Amino acid sequence: MKIVKPRVYLVAETSILLDGLVEYLEDTDNQEFLDLVEQARAAGISDVLSLVSFAGKLCYRSLTLGKNTNVLTIRSIANNITHTIEEGHGSVFEHAQLTFVLHNVSRVLTHELVRHRVGVAYSQESGRYCRIPEEGPGMYIPSCIAERPEAVSIFERIVDTCTEGVHQLYQLFDIDEGNFTFKKMLTSAIRRISPTGMANDIVFSVNLRSLRHIIKMRTNGAAEEEIRVVFGQIADIVEDRYPLLLHGGQKTMINGLPQWTFTPEHL
Repeated sequence: MKIVKPRVYLVAETSILLDGLVEYLEDTDNQEFLDLVEQARAAGISDVLSLVSFAGKLCYRSLTLGKNTNVLTIRSIANNITHTIEEGHGSVFEHAQLTFVLHNVSRVLTHELVRHRVGVAYSQESGRYCRIPEEGPGMYIPSCIAERPEAVSIFERIVDTCTEGVHQLYQLFDIDEGNFTFKKMLTSAIRRISPTGMANDIVFSVNLRSLRHIIKMRTNGAAEEEIRVVFGQIADIVEDRYPLLLHGGQKTMINGLPQWTFTPEHL
């Protein structure tokens, strides 16, 4: 086995199709909203959040001044985002999503991750199609094991024993001599003795409302260590690129990893 550490990559975000937005704003005489979008871009605010603001303002006919006589001022996109969070109008955050690749994460982690079902999508490396590598699986070693050399030795020995058994079964059945259907069947059957902690990759897409909730849940000090490592990285990406999304949040360090709590809780 080889020791690996999980790593997170942000690979996609919802974007604004400017042609369609301009056409709608022209048809509804709300062209001035484009000025707010440009101001937000100049301030480093992503179109991901401008889309959220657009959805929220549309609900109150407040894209521009004068369309709703109850509205006397127009908020900037930044102020609109923070106000929307404070008001708990979370549904508008569901219009935008981010897509991450989680690399070298265990099935211990992914089995917990997929418990989150609202506003998410997953595509995971297949254990049915993908064999354990010849050099053995990558494994994340939790700190409670890593801090004791004798525990690491036992950990590694057991993983290597499982891996050796897997490859002995591959050889016994001459897996490389079979057609693809045969290889798939054996790969699926033999994976039953592969370690649950074996590293693999998963694509994780999530809307902004669900992401804020999952960051709170999975950076909590009581969460499993590996998933805290991963969502600590995700929270760092969000803090760097979309800091307004973490409005009302407080970051503290628990056992060397960040924990995020939020007020209000109901977004």
